[in-house]
Amino acid sequence: MNKNKHWMIVLALILAVVGTAFIPQVVHAESDGGEGVLTAEGDGIVGVRGNGEISVTGNGVLWIVDHEGDAEIEVSGEGRKQELANGRTRYVGFEGEAVVSGSRVSLALSGYDITLEASGIGKFWLRGEGSFSTGVIEGEWQDSFESYKFE
Repeated sequence: MNKNKHWMIVLALILAVVGTAFIPQVVHAESDGGEGVLTAEGDGIVGVRGNGEISVTGNGVLWIVDHEGDAEIEVSGEGRKQELANGRTRYVGFEGEAVVSGSRVSLALSGYDITLEASGIGKFWLRGEGSFSTGVIEGEWQDSFESYKFE
């Protein structure tokens, strides 16, 4: 295993232990998000919140929150599912695919080999190494959390 993947696994395990500290940053959907699409690939942490559909594949720790109770959630692959308070679900050891759609949903994945596609109204955060495109802007993941709107 290369050194970067080793550190991503260590980071994912740390976040599994203290994962609820990260979730508040991505759980409260706001009305000031943009409308459009997002594609992203990389290693690190990605978070999306809003109204629409999110599809992600990768390895690590996955969090999903359905704020309105109307989400359709499909998760396949490996991982231990943990039901948490306030409608939060965490998958530790996630290795697979998740597709989430709803009127007010949040998804975060900390890990490696992440591929994400999303459409709708909302915001997203990326941290680590990778690239993204909204159709209007293209960029690289940063070393700190950067917030972007769908476009």
